[in-house]
Amino acid sequence: MFDWDGTLYNSVVPTYKSYLDVMRAFDIPQASLQEFREKSRPNYHDYYLYLGIQEADWHTADAIWMDCYTRHRKECTLFDGTIEVLQGLSETNVKIGLVSSGSRDRVARETGEEGVAPYFDIMLFGDDVKFEHAKPEPHTLLMAIERAHVPASEVLYVGDMAEDVLMGKKAGTKTAAVLCGFATRQALVDARPDFVLDDVSCLPEIIKKV
Repeated sequence: MFDWDGTLYNSVVPTYKSYLDVMRAFDIPQASLQEFREKSRPNYHDYYLYLGIQEADWHTADAIWMDCYTRHRKECTLFDGTIEVLQGLSETNVKIGLVSSGSRDRVARETGEEGVAPYFDIMLFGDDVKFEHAKPEPHTLLMAIERAHVPASEVLYVGDMAEDVLMGKKAGTKTAAVLCGFATRQALVDARPDFVLDDVSCLPEIIKKV
């Protein structure tokens, strides 16, 4: 099971730029990229709350964020090795799932544009559950595991943030954290995943060891 943003899809800088637009609109001091990587959350509503943006203003913040992200989306690309890893897994008996906190509309479109959607047996998104059930709560991952008809103990969840690791632990899966995404190395190490990888291209070697 894979996360999308920051794990398979390098959307870090466009996402950061989009939050800067939101901060400007709400007169919030601009965060550096390092500060953003230290404090951002996979559930963007949690990050809004951290920034001091209340629920009544989320719709406005969403519109500002999406407008900027749309303008910068051409800068997003799959991380090196993503296609090769998904292709290799698809040639085995391993089931492949995508469990993202992003919206279905955006992430489904992006996986389609990048040509990777056919590799996934299961795809679940942030708006498939209520806000209070989003990462790091395990609901979407547990739904994906149920649909895959496999024991949680036989699942490896691969993500790029501490919340991804925590979600996997709560769901009873093994966890792998990639260092190429949104979170800092220290945050990921502190979350104590089973594996720490530079990026997903290292995954086949880990699977062999397991």
